Amino acid sequence: MTEGAAQILVVDDRAEDNCSLAELVGLFNYETFCATSQEEAVRLLQEKGIDAAVISIDSPINGFQIAQHIKGLDDYKDLPLAFTTSQDYDYPTLMEAQYYGGMFLHRKPYDDVEVLATLSSMVRVKMLQDELKERMQELDHLASTDVLTGIYNRRMFFIRVAEEMARARRNQSPYCVLYMDIDHFKGINDTHGHLAGDFILRSFAQLVDQAKRKSDVFGRIGGEEFVILLPDAGYDEGQMIAERIRATIEETDINWVGKAIPVTISVGMLAIPENAVATADELMKIADEALYEAKESGRNRVVSRELEIGDAVARPFGFL
Repeated sequence: MTEGAAQILVVDDRAEDNCSLAELVGLFNYETFCATSQEEAVRLLQEKGIDAAVISIDSPINGFQIAQHIKGLDDYKDLPLAFTTSQDYDYPTLMEAQYYGGMFLHRKPYDDVEVLATLSSMVRVKMLQDELKERMQELDHLASTDVLTGIYNRRMFFIRVAEEMARARRNQSPYCVLYMDIDHFKGINDTHGHLAGDFILRSFAQLVDQAKRKSDVFGRIGGEEFVILLPDAGYDEGQMIAERIRATIEETDINWVGKAIPVTISVGMLAIPENAVATADELMKIADEALYEAKESGRNRVVSRELEIGDAVARPFGFL
């Protein structure tokens, strides 16, 4: 719902009816925008944050067609609507009005009390719709986000990766997987405490988020393990990005209560050529093996591998 006064769109090809209804709407301190055609109505919808619409179904204007067009707009598919007519209407007309999304059907000349009650109801519906959408967005964010770091959680990360794998197969494009682990993280927790450990995880996620590309899919798998999928990246680019992230972490002072805590990471990088087809489990297994090698060979390094072209059938991640 728009901030301030609710904004009402009135669509009627008869200027006197537009003025009459606009005057009535003004009694509720609503802001009114009048249109005499579908084109004008659409323009106002695009320019303004309309909260409800009152549309005439008298000819020559086709109010039901206008309503259908409005409902087809992504931002207005749930817009509360009311219809008006100067004709006596029967049951089929009432049913048609409901079919096209009308909450109310009023006869001209207007009954002031009825119209004001209609507008009040529609504005209230719009307000409740917006509150529900906002709450649903919050719940969706909570369901898909790691609470500590603010990046994708394990479940959402694998959903997004499955989507990117499917896209890569369709487009026959390469991509890379970076499996990352914070070195000696248990020692950080033991030495500085778990609050410091949580701070390190948050700081690490922020640094990686700034160093990666916008298109990259970044998630926390669990503990101190993180994974990035790099769409449309070949072996060389994957190595370059992995090394940039590793160097960024090593070179950045992460200060906890005035004390710098040195942090490094080990990275297993797996490149998947455009013609390679593999299961997601296989990708994670090979990337994890590369990460293990990086840790065993001294940590704070990138170990890179490239998937050989095979004939395995791609399927969603088995980690969900």
